[in-house]
Amino acid sequence: MDKASILTNFPGLAAARTPQDVAVFFDDFLGQSWNEGTGTAEAGPWLYTNVGGGAVLTGAAGTDDAEDEAGGLLSVVTVASADDGANLQVSGTSFHMADDYPLYFETRLNVSDVSNADMFIGLAVADTAIVGDAVTDRVGFELVEGVLSAISENTNVQKTVGTDITETDDDWIRLAFLWDGDDKLTFWVDTDDDGCFDKEVTTLLASTTAHYVVQDMMMTPTIEVITGTTASAATLLVDYVLCAQQRFHE
Repeated sequence: MDKASILTNFPGLAAARTPQDVAVFFDDFLGQSWNEGTGTAEAGPWLYTNVGGGAVLTGAAGTDDAEDEAGGLLSVVTVASADDGANLQVSGTSFHMADDYPLYFETRLNVSDVSNADMFIGLAVADTAIVGDAVTDRVGFELVEGVLSAISENTNVQKTVGTDITETDDDWIRLAFLWDGDDKLTFWVDTDDDGCFDKEVTTLLASTTAHYVVQDMMMTPTIEVITGTTASAATLLVDYVLCAQQRFHE
């Protein structure tokens, strides 16, 4: 990965070709790609489930004087009640962190009230509740009570590393992690959204005795956001979600 995250050569795979060598999920949220709520038919790859009282999901419409809203956005507005919000997962579990299969995940997002919105974004097993240790197998980034952390959890063995950045309300940020296909899981943050991942948060090793890096478990791109302890609605804007992995060959 270069500093701008452009996958000119997929990490761990020289001269990679798409789609022959790399399986890619990418959603720029240019239109509705989620179902309307629990129990309804899916409109696209994302299965949306209410958490508690739920949320309102829309495709945010850009305006000429709001350049940050151009290019497609998913808007999730939680209800004004603690622990209520939305869970979105891509139907089917198609990605895993296994030997010889490097994987890369990237997203860009914005939270209206970082101190009162709890959020997870990354990969997880299929589950309708993710935030706050609700699921046992996941990898990504979690925002809880204003603290943004890189997180990896494998069967209740969890490793959380704070990003040590001060995230502010309504501030765009890019997040990424890379599984190298061997034993390293590395997390990055583009703190000022300038196209350069300027902060390496941490590198976790799968070979540690703690076994907190998820392996031998299929996962799927996941977004969850819920209202924090204060009864005030929060808005999560997601610009895009990208997940790419080396494709299997006989």
